[in-house]
Amino acid sequence: MSHGHIYKDFINGRMKSFYEDYYPALLLYASRFLGEDFSFLSEDIVQDAIYKTYLERDRILSESSLKSYLYTSIHNSAVSILRKAGSRDRYLSQQDTVTGDLTNSIIEQETLRRLFLAIDHLPQPYREVVELSFGDGLRNAEIAEVLGISVSAVKQRKSKLILLLQKMVADGNDPVLLLLPFFISLN
Repeated sequence: MSHGHIYKDFINGRMKSFYEDYYPALLLYASRFLGEDFSFLSEDIVQDAIYKTYLERDRILSESSLKSYLYTSIHNSAVSILRKAGSRDRYLSQQDTVTGDLTNSIIEQETLRRLFLAIDHLPQPYREVVELSFGDGLRNAEIAEVLGISVSAVKQRKSKLILLLQKMVADGNDPVLLLLPFFISLN
C-alpha cells in the first residue's frame, strides 16, 4: 500500500494500514531512544503519540507532516521520561546521603552522650586526665606537668580509665568503646 494512501486512511480514521506500516518503525524508534531501562514504555509512548496526532489530524497536511508530528511527539515523551528518571535518581541519591548523614549524626551524638556520661562517673584523677587530654588537647608530657605527675603515671591513668569506662558500659561491644582510642590517646 502506498504511503499516500496510508496518510489518507489515517486522516479519515482508518488505522489498519497505518498500524501495519508505521507502527513497527515508531515502536523501534521509541525503544531505542528510551534505552534498555525504559524500553518497556515504548508502546505507551507510541500509542500516546498516535492518539495526540489523531486528535490534531485536521492540522496535518501531508504524509511528511504526519511522520514529523509522530516522531516529534515520541521524542518529547521519551525525553520527559528520561529527565524524570534522572531527577528521581538524583533525588533518591541525595535522600540516601541525607538519611545516611542523619543516621550517622544521630549515632555519633548518642555515642558521645554515653561517653560523656561515663566520663562524668569516673573518679576525679581519671576525669582530670580525660579533660586535659580530650578537652584541652594536651599531650602526655603537658598533662604530667599540669598534674605534677610523671608521663608514665599519665599513661597508666589513661590505660586505667579505659578499663574503667569499659566496665561502666553494660555491653562489652558498646560503640563507645570503639571511639575511645580516638578520644584518649595513649601516646
